[in-house]
Amino acid sequence: MPQETLAYIFHQRTPSESRITMTIDVRQELQKLISFDTVSDAKAGKHPSQECPRHINAKLEQFGFITDLLESDGIWTSFARRGQGRFKVLFLAHYDVVPIGEGWKSDPFKLVEEGDKATGRGSCDDKGNIVSLISLAEKLSTIDPPFTVMLAVTGDEEIGGEKGAGHLKQFLMKQGLFPNYVVVADGINQMVIHRRRNVLPTNIKVKRAASKVKGRRETVRFVTETLGTETRHSAYFRPGVDRHAMLAASKYLSMHQHALVSGLRGGFVKSNVIPQWVELDVVHTDEPGEEVECDRSLTSLLRSLLTLAHASFPTKHSDLGTFVSPNLLSLDSNLWTLYCDVRAMTDDRDAVRSAFETALRDKVELYSLQVEPGSGYVDSKVDSRLIRSAIWALRKEGIDYLVGEGYGASDSRYFTDPAVQVFDFGPRGDNVHGPNEWVSLTSIEQNAAFFRTLLDVLSSEGPPSGSPSRGSSRP
Repeated sequence: MPQETLAYIFHQRTPSESRITMTIDVRQELQKLISFDTVSDAKAGKHPSQECPRHINAKLEQFGFITDLLESDGIWTSFARRGQGRFKVLFLAHYDVVPIGEGWKSDPFKLVEEGDKATGRGSCDDKGNIVSLISLAEKLSTIDPPFTVMLAVTGDEEIGGEKGAGHLKQFLMKQGLFPNYVVVADGINQMVIHRRRNVLPTNIKVKRAASKVKGRRETVRFVTETLGTETRHSAYFRPGVDRHAMLAASKYLSMHQHALVSGLRGGFVKSNVIPQWVELDVVHTDEPGEEVECDRSLTSLLRSLLTLAHASFPTKHSDLGTFVSPNLLSLDSNLWTLYCDVRAMTDDRDAVRSAFETALRDKVELYSLQVEPGSGYVDSKVDSRLIRSAIWALRKEGIDYLVGEGYGASDSRYFTDPAVQVFDFGPRGDNVHGPNEWVSLTSIEQNAAFFRTLLDVLSSEGPPSGSPSRGSSRP
């Protein structure tokens, strides 16, 4: 595509205007967003209030956007739109964050800066992205785009997204605003994410089976270790490289066949977070010692975790593989409930359940085993107009980028309709869902410029072709 065609299609920007530095203060905007306690914790019944989405709407109204505050069962979504014309594009982020967890070196709700690195809960996932969208709104404030651009920020992505993105989808359909293009501003390290595995929530229940035994008592502690990052998000775990505390405990019990579990504690946080540590109180019944009450059902369940993690079922190919992550364990009304975060390129819950039942057969006496289908997996075509336009825009902005599969799930799974083109994208950062989460401030600014240029490319006549002179793809 000739560069002059790109520059003048709906906003006659001169070369100098295309590089306008944002006037909003990235640090101040991110600092304000971080200060909102927007933790989503389904187990504790905690949901963010209206305060943060109302703040976002107020910012977007300053730049000429029409806003709405959507609500579904106490979950609030900021929604804003401008323009009308040939197509509709939705930029989607989320303001809710995971629980704090352990290991923070500073107050998680206060932004701490070290050069370009800004630390705080949600800085990378996903409030840095919200700042990029606010900046995009500012960049669009002086024009009248010949298409509809929509900005939405939901409040329950971390607990499934049904009342946020799911409700938003229904709202857009009813209002005649269902998008042609969706950019989910929820990714990491400036990767164009066109594939994501499904999450199939799995709950396994067994009855407590207490009995008195004699033997030597021991407390054994197991710690999760991940290579090169502090994140404990189970989507980022790579078997064979990283160490999962619960799976390490399972191996220990498999190696000590005469050991029974009398007690268990762990750093259990939420469904998609691997516990940082697990402690087992065990009794070695093949050695002399005092009488202790143990739980044979719990022991059998824990001993079978490695077998469960290796269960095989049909899936499409995933560069990140299939992973079964045992993340939560609790006792209620004499029933142990194990939650497993299952990541795979499938939505066939019956096949997954059958594989788990086979893996646990003759090892564990099940009370129940329930596998949810999840919201689906994402598998967008790299040669779609949206993704080709994104690559063109990234090169135009001189941003080193990657194209590939994302680790975690996102709200993009609610927009996998064949009529919609979608990808995820986010700033540089790390320790998502872990302690000391951080984001690159520079990348927030870069992403806002990228989103603006992407709209230029999408509004052009015909598909992008060739390559602008600047920018590259990382190997």
